[in-house]
Amino acid sequence: MRFELSADSCVFVDLRATGLLKAVGHDPTLSVHPQATSVEVGDDGDGKVNLVFRISDIEVPPDLSESDRQKMLDNMRGAEVLDAGRFPTIEFRGRYEGTVEGGELRGDLVVRGQPRPLSASVKATRQWDVLVAAGSWEGTLTDLGIKPFKALLGALKLKDWVRLRFEGRLKTSSTP
Repeated sequence: MRFELSADSCVFVDLRATGLLKAVGHDPTLSVHPQATSVEVGDDGDGKVNLVFRISDIEVPPDLSESDRQKMLDNMRGAEVLDAGRFPTIEFRGRYEGTVEGGELRGDLVVRGQPRPLSASVKATRQWDVLVAAGSWEGTLTDLGIKPFKALLGALKLKDWVRLRFEGRLKTSSTP
């Protein structure tokens, strides 16, 4: 069975602030929508999943001032964090095993050109003619090859922790 991933599918990146000035920071949640793609799930419940996320499409929390939003984007896209100049995308290359109602998503998340293993349980529900698949993965930024952000001599920084939450909205495709 072939599914088309809708444009309102999203990955949320939860981060945690720490350090002396944590009170002036907050625990930011970033979000990004994958580029349009299709997902194939065979009769045996096995499927190939390849997703591409443009770093330039990552959104920062809307409740920050415009200046803080821009600083966060510049830092995140810079050579020290995601290095968007050299690696403009993050990719997930994996397989899904299970049923339409739920299963396991396993593969590699390619960050800064390096594949990092990732697996997540997936649960799906039907909402009219759309299948909504959701899951999450929790680990560290260093698991993903990312150095946690630090500012003000370490008084404001991110913990070496990250949670990726995803919600894929899939419609059955009529294209073979």
